[in-house]
Amino acid sequence: MNIRFFIFLTSTFFVLACSEDSLKVPVRNDIATENFFLTEEDANAAVIGAYDALQPDSYYGFDYYVLGDVRADNSFAGGDNPNNFSIDNYTLRPTNEVTTRFFRQVYRAIGRANAAIDGITSMDESVFQEGRQNELLGESLFLRALNYFNLVQFYGGVPIVTEATTSLEADQIFIPRNTETEVYEQIINDLRQSIDFLDNQNLEQGRANIGAAETLLAKVQLSLGNFTEVINITNNTMSRGFSLVSDFDTLFDQQNNDNSEVLFAIQYAGAQEGNVFPELILPTPEASFDFIKFNTPTPNSEMAFENNDVRKASSLVERNGILFVFKWRNGNAFNSADNSIVLRYADVLLMRAEALNQMQDNNGAVNLLNEVRNRAGLSNYNGTMTTQAINEAILNERRVEFMFEGQRLFDLKRQGFEATRQAIIQSKNIEIQEFQLLLPIPQGELDRNPELTQNPGY
Repeated sequence: MNIRFFIFLTSTFFVLACSEDSLKVPVRNDIATENFFLTEEDANAAVIGAYDALQPDSYYGFDYYVLGDVRADNSFAGGDNPNNFSIDNYTLRPTNEVTTRFFRQVYRAIGRANAAIDGITSMDESVFQEGRQNELLGESLFLRALNYFNLVQFYGGVPIVTEATTSLEADQIFIPRNTETEVYEQIINDLRQSIDFLDNQNLEQGRANIGAAETLLAKVQLSLGNFTEVINITNNTMSRGFSLVSDFDTLFDQQNNDNSEVLFAIQYAGAQEGNVFPELILPTPEASFDFIKFNTPTPNSEMAFENNDVRKASSLVERNGILFVFKWRNGNAFNSADNSIVLRYADVLLMRAEALNQMQDNNGAVNLLNEVRNRAGLSNYNGTMTTQAINEAILNERRVEFMFEGQRLFDLKRQGFEATRQAIIQSKNIEIQEFQLLLPIPQGELDRNPELTQNPGY
């Protein structure tokens, strides 16, 4: 077992769940690496460690939203950090501290998932309650796939590591980049296994279930343009009892996200297990401190909302002439218990609509699009629209539906470079080049690993 992963396990508690008690696992300080994976409790602690790696500000606690929205047309960098400014204006270099720490944190998360997968796989089935070993493996595979999907979307091809590091030998630590195709193949393989292992188990809130795994797989297939796969996958997910909540604002006005729409969210318990992101973006009095906030909405993002769209008031707020992100509501002095939604049912509907439209089922696409619009208080589109018009409507619907949730850059990239370029010009009056759609591989990683290569243009 990777000794570095074991160190992660010797903290006081892992807290990441639907209720504060269900995933609080006290970690014994007397565990040695050779006798850790002995009980179901040990296996569960390892999986919680893999969830825990999603929380820091170097991942979903901040940087993910900088890279997904500030690099698109939704947000300016705000704040006072030159690293964020260079991300905003597309002048970042391989030494950028934000993109470096994000890269490293995602690999830490992969390391924890790998350790959990290796350890649980090696355990005897008899130590688990019936079906529990498969559930834990399914969760771990989902998490590894999520981490690699984020890496390949932001950086392109990256080294694939699927086993816990047990040695400092060069062949284990100096690993070359795999191609984007190979990374996507690994992600798809992990998610298909995850779906098989999770089966129809109804796991606790805050943990990956079969709907989350299917939704992530649909996102991967949509990114690859495999529209028939998206249609088949979303058909399964739509049969599992998920639905849109009637009031859009309730998605963000509660801390548990315990509802029919949220498929997976990063959970925070507050205090030492708190979410720092709300304090970084919110105005007072929702935030405890008044300073120049980060990820400030662009005027262009505000104008994307139609009149009477209820999502606008739930997504951003204006105070003293300044726009602020409003999908998190409680700053609590950097110790917020507000969760961060990663996957929800509206995405299933809009991904399916996009795929149906590309397969020339215009009516089916418009019906799903209207289902999302109606929840937002908007009128229907009619079925006489062209495929191109429907595609543009879906893209804008995705923008206002998932505003500031870190998805915008991915959605633009799926439309191609020219669409992304035009969006950045219209929002920020910045000219970009195609190579900038990918982040640079961090210089510190290139210096440490002679087998790595840089993305072109950097």
